[in-house]
Amino acid sequence: MNQRTTGLVVGLVIFVILTVGLLASTIYFNIEMNDAKVKAKESSDTAKAAQAKEGKIKTAYSSLTSFVTGDPSQSADSPVEDIKKSLGAEGVTSLKIELETLRSRTEQLSQDNANLKKQMAASQSDATASRDEAKKATEGAQAASKRVEGDIATYRTSSQKYGDEVKDTVATVKKYQDDMDQRHRNEMADLQGQIDNVSSSRAELSGKVEVLQKTVDQYRVKPENAASLADGRVIDVTGQNGEIFISIGSKQRVQPGMTFDVYDSPSAIQYNPSTGDLIPGKARVQVLKVEENTSTARVIPENTRYAPRPRPIVKDDVIANVIFSPDYRYKFLVHGKFDIDNDGNATAAEAEFVRGRIKSWGGDVVEGDTLRGDLDFIVMGVQPLKPLDLSSDADEGQYTSHFDQKKAFETYQTLFNEAQTARVPVLNWNRMQVLTNEGR
Repeated sequence: MNQRTTGLVVGLVIFVILTVGLLASTIYFNIEMNDAKVKAKESSDTAKAAQAKEGKIKTAYSSLTSFVTGDPSQSADSPVEDIKKSLGAEGVTSLKIELETLRSRTEQLSQDNANLKKQMAASQSDATASRDEAKKATEGAQAASKRVEGDIATYRTSSQKYGDEVKDTVATVKKYQDDMDQRHRNEMADLQGQIDNVSSSRAELSGKVEVLQKTVDQYRVKPENAASLADGRVIDVTGQNGEIFISIGSKQRVQPGMTFDVYDSPSAIQYNPSTGDLIPGKARVQVLKVEENTSTARVIPENTRYAPRPRPIVKDDVIANVIFSPDYRYKFLVHGKFDIDNDGNATAAEAEFVRGRIKSWGGDVVEGDTLRGDLDFIVMGVQPLKPLDLSSDADEGQYTSHFDQKKAFETYQTLFNEAQTARVPVLNWNRMQVLTNEGR
């Protein structure tokens, strides 16, 4: 019995313990369940809050991407690379830095724009000033144009007048050319007639060569009496420095620098029959000092081209120079241009030199280009060349030059022929030097 009671008590105790344990477990599980429900509710609330926050974030991100890209289609799910690509900023690492850079560039561009506006304003001001200046220049140009038009009108009138004068001149030249052509044809006809006459007289002229040669000899510069060529005599010989004294002085128109040949006697003054030149004396002297009736002279050393003259000068020797005379003033006609310095250029200035030399020798120079009856000598320059015929298109200057050349040629020939007819001695510069003892 006791064992049964003990078993019951034990069973009851175990039951009570189990019941208490079950109750405690139930209470614990209820508490845990309530805590779980609270946590679940809190988790649900947290999840809802997170979802709400996520929605707000997505909305804000979408707004941001739309604001950044300007494309409403961009969503929060769009990758960053797509957004960068849409912005053309694949290499940009920081949008803020890029934005600050853009802002800095924008500010610089704004500053540049402001400067450009200032420059544009200055340019507009300059353009306004330039337009004003251009307007003034245009007005000045218009005024100048009017003046030029007036000048052109004057020039046009003058040009028309000049053109008329040119036409008249051309007509005159044409007439002159026709006259020259006619003269040329007439001259050709005359020359042909002369050629015919010369041809017919050739045989007769050939037979008269000897007679003409004798006539030419008569033209040589020599008097009938050779003794009359003596101009003075040697009155004393000092024997010092080759000085001598001669019997003519300033009263006979002797001047310092004159030269004379010295001969033994008047009969020794002769001409070379082959050349017509005066045969040199035994010495040549030059006047140094002139008194009234006497002069002092010195012996001039001989040129190496001539043989030495061994005979000494003695008292009463005679002196002579062809173109000098103590009692008579020879008259000379100097014609043409001379080439004294042998440079190939004959000039009128050198002709004046010849006239001066003749005057220094006591001669008279006759002016003009015509032969006079009282002439003693004619000194002629370089013979002018006969001008060639002019071409048909020659101008006025060529006609004038041709006329002057032809006139000079014809005057020279006429004067030479008249001198031969009148038997007036004709000298050139070289022959005159020989006759005055200056060319030896």
